[in-house]
Amino acid sequence: MKKRRAGTGKVFFLLAGGVVLCCAALIDPSSVLRSDSKGMGSKGMGPSPVSTWPRTDSFIPAVAWADHADLPQRRGDVQPSIVIEDFDNSDVGGFPLTWKAWRGDDSLARDMYTVREENGNRYLHAADDGSSVIIRKRLSEWDANEFPVLSWRWRARVLPKDGDERIGSRNDSSVAVYVVLDQNFVGVPKTLKYVWSTTLPVGTYHRRDGIGRPHVIVLESGEEKLGRWVEESVDVQADYVRIFGKKPPRKAVGIGILTDGNATGTDSQGDYDDFVVHRSRTGS
Repeated sequence: MKKRRAGTGKVFFLLAGGVVLCCAALIDPSSVLRSDSKGMGSKGMGPSPVSTWPRTDSFIPAVAWADHADLPQRRGDVQPSIVIEDFDNSDVGGFPLTWKAWRGDDSLARDMYTVREENGNRYLHAADDGSSVIIRKRLSEWDANEFPVLSWRWRARVLPKDGDERIGSRNDSSVAVYVVLDQNFVGVPKTLKYVWSTTLPVGTYHRRDGIGRPHVIVLESGEEKLGRWVEESVDVQADYVRIFGKKPPRKAVGIGILTDGNATGTDSQGDYDDFVVHRSRTGS
């Protein structure tokens, strides 16, 4: 009888392991990052509930953009800021070095994202052609507990008409930055998505229904600053704790960029530059 029970237990655990593996194989971590009309259960749905998001107590140091430095830092190093991407090492007219399309369609990404130069400064230009491709940069050496503040510059050139990140059929953004500090045991990312929205007011926070949907936070809105570089600075660690109820792990997954107009079927263009991580105000 004992041998029979032991055999039954082994079969149970094997079956359970098989289910987990099947789930991991079926869930595409990159697809759940997306929040457009092609996602699960989003087409034709109305807007999801919206709440106001408190702007985190972030900062930009007196020296806004630090010199290049490699992650991680040595123990005891008090360097306040580290550049993680400024596109200066990428060729003008080319695709940015060390970036990849999140879903593997690099050929489409290369048509959408190109490095440009303006007044001697290189930056990334994005123009959606209906493909809606996220590109990402892996940053496994970034510890958001030591460097919790992420800053960058972006410029919305063309806003997707009637874009509304709450609604699948209108879920487009001129510029959007993804921050992935962790993922679950089957590889589904826990994603913060900061956007420049066409219609939603600054401070809007929402997350649409569906597995692995990003948590969207609106930093800029509308046409008032259209065509101008705008500096952003957010405490991503504080946002992560507020949403997920715990500190992120010591190794981040990475950041992503998406300019899209596929849901509305309209033009969408924007620029990105100077991604920098900073220690907290107290240096913790």
